[in-house]
Amino acid sequence: MKQTSPLAGLPSSRLRQTAWALVGLLLGLICVAAVWLASALRQATAEDAEMRLKRFVLGAEVAANRSFSSISSLLTSSDELLALTHSEDNTRRERLSVAEVLESAMQQNAMVRSLFIVDDRGQVLVAAGHLLRAERQNSRFPPSWLQDLAARRNASVAADWAELAPGPGGRRLYVGQVLRSYATDRGWSLVAEVPWTAVSAVLQQGGNLDGLEITLERGSGETLLSIPERALATRGAAPRPAPGVLLAPARVSQVPAMVVSHPLAHGSLWITASLPMTAVYQDWYQACAWLAGGVLLFALLLGGVGLLVQRHLRRLQAAQRQVSQAQATLDQALDSMVSGFLLLDSQRCVVQWNRRYEEMFPWQCSALIPGVAWESLFQADGGAGMSAAEYGPQDQRVYRHLLDYPEHPLEQKLPTGRWVQMSARVTRDGGWVITCHDVTEMREASAEIENLAFYDPLTGLPNRRLLLDRLGQATALAAREGWVGALLFLDLDQFKMLNDTQGHEVGDLLLQQVAQRLQSVLRSSDTVARLGGDEFVVMLTRLSSDRSEAAAWARHVGEKILRQLSQPYGLGGYVHRSACSIGATLYGPQVQPPIELLKQADIAMYQIKARNGHGLCFFDPEMQQKIQQRVDLEADLRVALAEQQFCLYYQPQYTLQGEVLGAEALLRWQRPEHGLVSPGEFIAVAEACEIIVPLGQWVIRAACEQLALWQRDPRLQQLQLAVNVSARQFRQADFVPQVMDVVQATGVQPHLLKLELTESLVIEDVQGAIAKMQLLRAQGVHFSMDDFGTGHSSLTYLTQLPLQQLKIDQSFVRHLGTQHTDGVIVQTIIGMARNLGLDVIAEGVETPVQKDLLAAYGCEFFQGYLFSPPLPIAAFDALLKASVVRS
Repeated sequence: MKQTSPLAGLPSSRLRQTAWALVGLLLGLICVAAVWLASALRQATAEDAEMRLKRFVLGAEVAANRSFSSISSLLTSSDELLALTHSEDNTRRERLSVAEVLESAMQQNAMVRSLFIVDDRGQVLVAAGHLLRAERQNSRFPPSWLQDLAARRNASVAADWAELAPGPGGRRLYVGQVLRSYATDRGWSLVAEVPWTAVSAVLQQGGNLDGLEITLERGSGETLLSIPERALATRGAAPRPAPGVLLAPARVSQVPAMVVSHPLAHGSLWITASLPMTAVYQDWYQACAWLAGGVLLFALLLGGVGLLVQRHLRRLQAAQRQVSQAQATLDQALDSMVSGFLLLDSQRCVVQWNRRYEEMFPWQCSALIPGVAWESLFQADGGAGMSAAEYGPQDQRVYRHLLDYPEHPLEQKLPTGRWVQMSARVTRDGGWVITCHDVTEMREASAEIENLAFYDPLTGLPNRRLLLDRLGQATALAAREGWVGALLFLDLDQFKMLNDTQGHEVGDLLLQQVAQRLQSVLRSSDTVARLGGDEFVVMLTRLSSDRSEAAAWARHVGEKILRQLSQPYGLGGYVHRSACSIGATLYGPQVQPPIELLKQADIAMYQIKARNGHGLCFFDPEMQQKIQQRVDLEADLRVALAEQQFCLYYQPQYTLQGEVLGAEALLRWQRPEHGLVSPGEFIAVAEACEIIVPLGQWVIRAACEQLALWQRDPRLQQLQLAVNVSARQFRQADFVPQVMDVVQATGVQPHLLKLELTESLVIEDVQGAIAKMQLLRAQGVHFSMDDFGTGHSSLTYLTQLPLQQLKIDQSFVRHLGTQHTDGVIVQTIIGMARNLGLDVIAEGVETPVQKDLLAAYGCEFFQGYLFSPPLPIAAFDALLKASVVRS
């Protein structure tokens, strides 16, 4: 039955108005749809570009970190190799050998073009590489770079770039490190030159984005290099984008762009990738052009329909064809989306979908028709091995989640192995728009980041962070269930020697094999982790509910590990035998902090190390108490230095005739709540924590100030004062100027200050000690060799040292008259000193017999309790008033 048009009875003008109104309404709807679609496409395009840009930056960051780590390792290993193979003599022959070492080291890294040793003024001392050494000898580095390198003396690597005088190579990146093992007292640095092209190649790995701009920048925003390369007007720092994705001017072309900036792990460097917005939206522009063209064409056709509306049905068919064409255009736009798209009506029945959705869920294709209930798709059997019985439960979970929480995205793993993120959005008319984004690459990148954060890259074992997390869970579980576990701290013996003799590659092979052996002897419920270097930790769980039995099991496992790790290792043709030191501690059933347990096992391990290694030792609380006492002593020493809790005692020195010729200044500590503390209780700790350096400076200043007071008294103005100098203080590069500054500031006569050095101090660096002593001797300062006879004495260096006095150690004086050998030694020392023109003083003289024997042997000066113990300054001044002072 033919239906009558509702417009048939309307007047002609009214009919035209109605037709044009319908045409305008339809055109407006199409424009709205086109604008909405264009907006959705734009957002999807931007999100896709953002995701690709992020992936690129992450990949470039990993490559750059790996490259800079290899260069840093090259510098460190070269430094250590130089220290092992060369002395500090700077002869021409040794410079050639240094260049050979640098040439050999440079071959280990394809990125490094040249290696230099430079002094603190930027002068190249030794060069190795492709460029002529003559050119390098005349090269100067930028002062700003040298200042930056000097400021990073306590850091591992300092990086900058510079452009040298015209020559081959172009722009270069310099990576520098202060020499810590070789020529440390000269302020030299080891510098690696990396060509711009090599750094550029690293940064461009995976960079297949059209229009992509890459820059390598310092933390201050200064651009080191750019890809594509552009001439930089200035080298001033530009504001650097914050981490994350920003819309900002591109770092090279300054055009509007999508910018991602991320820091590197070395040298405070940042990688910034810029993708111009024109490149981001290039495909979107083309799609919009097609869409606009279709809309325009449809509008023209509708206009034609409006003009020819009088022809009614004859033109209606043409209009229907245009509508179908517009629908096809919309379908094409949907099919071009990178995300899956599914449109449902208010009854949750399928309205529309795109091809990407079919590719993601091929088992639903057979039931995917307009009007079908959305729920029925999850019972569909798609064939080809994809059945609802296999994937139905997972789809039902997704269906219930999106139904109950439409605004919360849900990730689903597809049968293809890829991951999609599904989200639902309710439309104004009650319908649903379901979008599916492929997030596989994002999850892989996240998994890689997690692996780097929680696992050791060399052995694949959990690192310190993951170990502490598992240990915290284990202690909590042990407290809840009442069982006892154990923690074993392992350290390979002589591992550094293997690295130094065979190279780090062989050392890495050993660490990998150790990791495999540890995993082979443990249960699946136990954990083995690598803390770094040659340190491993084994966490044993559920050993027993009885601590004694748990300790027995822990010892059994530890001995099994010792046997396993002591077996020979095949390291690339080199057979190596290794030993291991293990410290053990128990945990549970009480909750203990993981850090504390790790510390206890470490303390126990060092007990084995102190016994020459290769064994197992359980933690003893007394160990921790001693260590804590040492820590407390160190902290109190720092406070004492800041609050000036130290004072000097003076032990007089006498001539054979009983005259006082001077004194030795002896340090004492007025420790609160402990009273007066002698040096034997704290000097070793002060040496270990480097407090000895400022403390020794204070002693010299206090002694000079006391000499200045005596100089004002004509009767005491010739008194000498001896001060002990520690090895660490004497090795300071500025020791000589520090002493002379104090002497000049206090105005004392330099010959009244006598610095006492030990034989072991001098023998460590004979030539350096002689040089410093001669500088001070030229200014009038006297030197005495303390504890003479107890060290490795050598007449060769003894004749070269500018000494004025030898001090016979009290260990020889103590047994005079009871042991014949000590008397022979004392006579030998006195005779040798007399032949060398040196004075001799004996310390520790406590009996008249000792004094008489020393006098008979020819000793003229004495110090000890027979004459006087060390006295505070008030008592010492009283003694001087009652004594005969040598004039």
